[in-house]
Amino acid sequence: MNAPMILAWETTSACNLECLHCRASATPEPRPGELTTAEGRSLLEEVARAGTKMVILSGGESLMRDDLFELARHGTSLGLRMTLATNGSLITGETLIEMKKAGIARVSISLDGVTAQMHDRFRGRGGAFDLAVEGIGLLVRKGVPVQVNTTVAAMNVAQMGDFPTFLEGLGVMAWHVFFLVPTGRGVDLEPATILEYKGMLDAFYQVYKTSRIECKATCAPQFYRLLSEKNEPVRTRGCLAGTQFGFVSSTGIIQPCGFLQIPCGDIREKGFLEAWTGNPKLSLLRDEGMLQGKCGSCASKSLCGGCRARAFEVRGDLMKTDPICWYKG
Repeated sequence: MNAPMILAWETTSACNLECLHCRASATPEPRPGELTTAEGRSLLEEVARAGTKMVILSGGESLMRDDLFELARHGTSLGLRMTLATNGSLITGETLIEMKKAGIARVSISLDGVTAQMHDRFRGRGGAFDLAVEGIGLLVRKGVPVQVNTTVAAMNVAQMGDFPTFLEGLGVMAWHVFFLVPTGRGVDLEPATILEYKGMLDAFYQVYKTSRIECKATCAPQFYRLLSEKNEPVRTRGCLAGTQFGFVSSTGIIQPCGFLQIPCGDIREKGFLEAWTGNPKLSLLRDEGMLQGKCGSCASKSLCGGCRARAFEVRGDLMKTDPICWYKG
């Protein structure tokens, strides 16, 4: 196993919002011991040499890191496709200029409701919706590709049907939906029911087929089984944690993904690639024959794989059945 095709780097744990579902339980101040500029540059150089194609600069709130655009420029110079994940509230004309200079290929902004009331409730701050929508507008007008990420839980599942028209009106190019993973502050947030998630994916398929917006289900791997059942081409596996997708925390800890908070090495001790290729927990994730329960016996496990983070958080074992799966096997 070489380096992941996609690496998400939590550039800082600091954030100016207090989202109900935050996997990182982010606070306004960064954690002690976050990677330095030199360590960040070294990480980017190592993964570029090893074959990683895309890096997501995430947080916390990535725009709260002072050297963010220096790091982004360095990644771009190495041939990496540098993208940025943000809550959108700190985007200004000045940051937009820096994004363009740094070669940021895409910006993802989180929107968890089509109304200010819903989104601001998720985000723990009044005005967050208006700032995010304003940020999207700035980016779209300057030709920066924008992706919207939406976390689906009980409190907002009823608004999912309103998102496609709303997002088309904003001019975004992509909509990625995430089913809630109960980790970080998200442990206290009620997930949607299994039937609600199933209904949402059935409706999402229609959007996937008809919308001009790129639609992708993330942390909702059952969507890829649904595509197969409808004889649609499936170009990726549902859960990529620990295989084609990797995560590095703000302090240099390697994880299979941001939601699966199992430490799998420290880049300060071994570097990224040695830990990524040799960690036994990551090796376990890469062996679908080790899946248990319904996921282990499912004929679609190569397409779906179930969400390993949700299995770990709910069942205490990363290889057990994804608890929101409605399939019988």
